[in-house]
Amino acid sequence: MSKQNLKLRNFAETVALLSLVLAAILLSTDRTYNTAVMDGIRLWAAAVLPALFPYLVITSFISALHITGKITDALSPITERLFNVNGAVGYALFISLMSGYPVGAKTVSDLKRANLIGKAESERAAALCSSSSPVFLIASVGNLTFNNPLFGLCLYLTHIISVFIIGFIFSFYKRKEKPKKSPPLTLSSSDNVLFDGVFSAVNSVLLVGGIITVFYLLTEILTGLGAMKILSGFFNLFTENPAVSNGIANGIFECTRGLKIIAGGGISFFTLPVAAAICGFGGVSVIMQSVAYLNKAKIKTAPFLISKTLAAIVNFCIGIAFSVIFFS
Repeated sequence: MSKQNLKLRNFAETVALLSLVLAAILLSTDRTYNTAVMDGIRLWAAAVLPALFPYLVITSFISALHITGKITDALSPITERLFNVNGAVGYALFISLMSGYPVGAKTVSDLKRANLIGKAESERAAALCSSSSPVFLIASVGNLTFNNPLFGLCLYLTHIISVFIIGFIFSFYKRKEKPKKSPPLTLSSSDNVLFDGVFSAVNSVLLVGGIITVFYLLTEILTGLGAMKILSGFFNLFTENPAVSNGIANGIFECTRGLKIIAGGGISFFTLPVAAAICGFGGVSVIMQSVAYLNKAKIKTAPFLISKTLAAIVNFCIGIAFSVIFFS
């Protein structure tokens, strides 16, 4: 290891140690931060764990078996024409739309590591296969958070339309690099696919839970320092709605928390567009979850970050159209 790398490593370890010490002090001196940590763990245990774990196990099995075959052959003509990716990414898109964040990113990462998709193709796929689930948008956000089934359905339709628009836009990204032709079906060299699949899923779901909890704590710390109030005040210059402004400020970091705050102010004309933008962006918490998987496959994060910012804008615009029809 070079001296420069050693210095960087020592610096990172020092920062990590200081962060742990600071976190320990905060948790031991203020019950508010304890509550924030428990809220993050409860959200993970109640909503994320049961919904995410089965999909993670299934995708691990499929990736381990390198399944392409008929699924890829059937989807390739459609996905190549619309999104400039092969049929294996079509499968990843389906999984993403059904299971939500961050399974799409994990599936794309698995496909890239299995050499089923190319470098530029994986970057296009990361932008396409990043969506929330219908269970979260319709049932959790629409029915439970906003207590309005129509709101949840509009949010879901807005989200789906946006996913396809973003995917089509990114089909022009490095367009000359064509989709990779998937190799024939091969079995994994692993002696225990079941163990490897479950082990990978457990690690992944714990990673997601850890990131959610950290961002719940971070948001609470920023609130205590007054930073969230300043950010909320900035957005209030445009929205003139304190609940929506505060929701945007919190939603930038943690999607679910922001949506709950917005719902507290009732449904107005800009509620759907703002909620759609937050769900499309996903929040820094969701983005970090996805980036953790993309980095494993050495997939560039810059195009992905651009796609999430663009997704927020597209979702907002489509949300306005639905608000004109249903909530004006």
